[in-house]
Amino acid sequence: MKLPGFIRRNLRLKLAATGVALVSWVGVVYAGNPPETKTVSVAVPQAPSDIPAKFVLVTPVPNLSLHLGGPKSSLDSFTMSSLTVSVSWKSVTRAGVINVPVSVTNSDAGVQLIDPPTTVSADVDVLASTTLPVNINVKAPPPGGYVTSSESADPAAVVVTGAQQKLSGLQARVNIDLSNRKTNVEAQLDVLLYDAHGMQVSNPPWIGGVTPSQVQVTIIISSTQTSRASAVVPKQTGNPPAGWQLVAITVSPASVVLSGPQELLNALDSVPTSPISLNGLTGTVSRTVTITPPDGVTADPSTATVTLRIVQL
Repeated sequence: MKLPGFIRRNLRLKLAATGVALVSWVGVVYAGNPPETKTVSVAVPQAPSDIPAKFVLVTPVPNLSLHLGGPKSSLDSFTMSSLTVSVSWKSVTRAGVINVPVSVTNSDAGVQLIDPPTTVSADVDVLASTTLPVNINVKAPPPGGYVTSSESADPAAVVVTGAQQKLSGLQARVNIDLSNRKTNVEAQLDVLLYDAHGMQVSNPPWIGGVTPSQVQVTIIISSTQTSRASAVVPKQTGNPPAGWQLVAITVSPASVVLSGPQELLNALDSVPTSPISLNGLTGTVSRTVTITPPDGVTADPSTATVTLRIVQL
């Protein structure tokens, strides 16, 4: 077919102009919305329930770095919800550092995935269990004058499940502060795990669980018993008859041994007796009276003989 003359006239010039126009149009379009790339980080699904029952992850699988390409406007409006990561955890059949198949899909047609990874590296171990005794760690002792006389945990041991290679050397502890406790303690406390170096192990992925996670701790706190000698001071009430006067008092024994908490004994330089009434007394009179230390303190002996000399004026 022969083209009309007006088309054939200056054909080369017309084709060149069309090409320049097309290039200019493409340039304008790309200048306003040029193609770009960006890198995003996406989490790898690795819930314990995803892993085959007899295995456990030793360390978390790090996020995937994905490269995206597309027009600037598409990349700017891209949302992470468009990406779906699937890991074939059911394919795991042995322990060790293994490559697990992974697939990444993108539901945003305006953005392309550039060379997405096909596997992830995972450190997998056999899921095992061990029984550990529960150690009671008193972070601070009772206040002065008090001590712990017994400690117990119920149950006395817990079962820990986790990565077989990590269970060796673990310790199970409960921590308690007794710095303001003067009475017995009964408390439900969390069981914490520590490694062989005494460092707390805080919720690592390789721990399958601690059963039970809490234990009942009972601590008996008693006062520190000590003793000291203290003077006996007779306590008197009333007065002798008119014309009579108390001129001498003797006590046998003059001192006794007090026993009790240190903090109480520190304040006792003397200890009183039960009251002796002077009403109607004359001459020399002896009375056996009880020594009355404060509550929590005992006296040895518990009685004393008080001799009173009352003379006529």
